[in-house]
Amino acid sequence: MTKINEAEFDALVKRAGLTLTARQRSDIYRAYGTIETLVERLRQPRPLGNEPATIFTLDKDHQP
Repeated sequence: MTKINEAEFDALVKRAGLTLTARQRSDIYRAYGTIETLVERLRQPRPLGNEPATIFTLDKDHQP
């Protein structure tokens, strides 16, 4: 269930400049609660150790 009501959702859609059919609006509104939950999880602070590695090294046996 979403934390915003339909009027607030309509305001977000309008602000984004989206033109939606009634079906699209209904589907996206129903999914919006899940999106809110995902965004909240993404915005949580995490220790640096949880970051994916951005570099890698090869074993000595595989280096040119």
